[in-house]
Amino acid sequence: MKKILILGGGFGGVYCARTLQKFNLESFEVELVSNNNYFIFQPLLPEVASGTISAGDAVTPIRQMLPNIKFRNAEIKEINCYKKKIIVVQGRRRREHHLNYDHLIVALGQVSNKAIIPGLKHHSFTMRTLKDAYNVRNHLLGCLELADVTRDKNLKKKLLNIVVIGGGFSGVETIGELQEMSDRLLPYYKNIKKKEIKFYIVEYSERLLPELNNNISQYTHKIFKKRNIKIYLKTSLNDVSANKAYFSNGKSIETNTIISTIGSTVSEVIKSSGLPLKNSKIITNEFLEVSNFNNIWALGDAALVPNGQKKIAYSPPTAQFAVRQAKFLAKNIFSKIHNQKLKKFEYKSKGALASLGSKKGVGKVYFFNVKGLLAWIIWRIFYLSFIPSFPTRVRVLFNWILEFFIPRNAVLTEPHVKNPVSYLVFKKGDIVFEEGMIADGFYIVKEGEFENTYERTKNGKIFKKKYKKGSHFGSRVLLEGGRRTGTIIAKTDSLVLKIDTTSFRLLTENLPVLKNYFGEYLPKTFKKLNLEENN
Repeated sequence: MKKILILGGGFGGVYCARTLQKFNLESFEVELVSNNNYFIFQPLLPEVASGTISAGDAVTPIRQMLPNIKFRNAEIKEINCYKKKIIVVQGRRRREHHLNYDHLIVALGQVSNKAIIPGLKHHSFTMRTLKDAYNVRNHLLGCLELADVTRDKNLKKKLLNIVVIGGGFSGVETIGELQEMSDRLLPYYKNIKKKEIKFYIVEYSERLLPELNNNISQYTHKIFKKRNIKIYLKTSLNDVSANKAYFSNGKSIETNTIISTIGSTVSEVIKSSGLPLKNSKIITNEFLEVSNFNNIWALGDAALVPNGQKKIAYSPPTAQFAVRQAKFLAKNIFSKIHNQKLKKFEYKSKGALASLGSKKGVGKVYFFNVKGLLAWIIWRIFYLSFIPSFPTRVRVLFNWILEFFIPRNAVLTEPHVKNPVSYLVFKKGDIVFEEGMIADGFYIVKEGEFENTYERTKNGKIFKKKYKKGSHFGSRVLLEGGRRTGTIIAKTDSLVLKIDTTSFRLLTENLPVLKNYFGEYLPKTFKKLNLEENN
């Protein structure tokens, strides 16, 4: 019996498995491997982030969708094409397992490439996974909560500036949903005025939604402008720090929220697999076979699939094409196993739709442009029919209906805290913390230079201390109590590793080496400062 191994639980992998299970499974065995035990309907992620639907309504259990297919919930660690072996890690004990195959289908999609812009990977969100949408929602609600009570005007400004990078489908739908969410929640935050919340969308090309025609783009621009969403066209993001986003047009925005919908690449697993790549995609022929391999296939975002249509040389990375490729590949691999003739992939898009939030949408259905409320209704009907599970369709429809009558909630399901350990980028002149602030963490300089200025000395002299690569700061107050006694400023563009207060204290309490180090370091470094008491 032939073994068909499918890697990936997205549109490509799941729909390919669904098609295969319709065939006679006596001649071959199918196994699907995915890091998640659920299928994510990605077009609905902006609605999860905005609270229109719950996180559970955007997913469908894979085992429920594929009752006749063997499923393995595991992390793929290695693809060895020459030994026809896949290494996965699964279970709480993280044990390795080796999987063999006769035919391999790679449907792993792509991952966010935050390395394309300095600082982006340290200070931005993405919208690719359920966790991403969940994190964006909790982060924005946390920003609103803090902005409502803070007296610091600069902090409030940063909290209420939301920047979305990318004016394609994902970027437009994300900013549309989040802007609508803020409008609905604003009455509950009495100290925040509508004009204080500012949304920015940044697009490299000369118009929004460049995938559609100019008429649609102009309509989208008009709707966003009417809703006070600021639009930067022919503009790219150049740099990101902990406090600001810097753009190619010379402008910068103070913000704590950057959501990136640009930049994709193949995963490290695919890069190291030996599979042929072009433009960060696996090269396939018109039958969806990977070049130079007669038993490996690829589809979806991970693959560069030739399309028989004259106007489209390669299939675009959309769910519509991934589903069509999946059904087509399943039939071709069945034909391959039974020594039948393969068919060339050819598909013409039936159109594309995007939600702009506030019951507005745009798109193209066959040859017709649609805008406004009609486009929004068609968008919802189309996606509802596209959801692969009937129970999930019912839940999503119920949530959509419910939203007309009951406002979406403003529940912060997780405390607004950042990762215990994280990298932070600071540009020259940025303030890390100021005198009098409550300590929030311990900092290790990885790149650049900082200066600590103490002004509250009893003799009236200003004490300055520099911190370069490999040095650290912020430990004294964490270990001895009180508030920050000095101000730390970045003297150059810098990168630091920050450990939050709780984690740092746990480390020093339980590692004698660290405890002894700071027991010597603190008296030596700080007792000579003769600091005034800071109340």
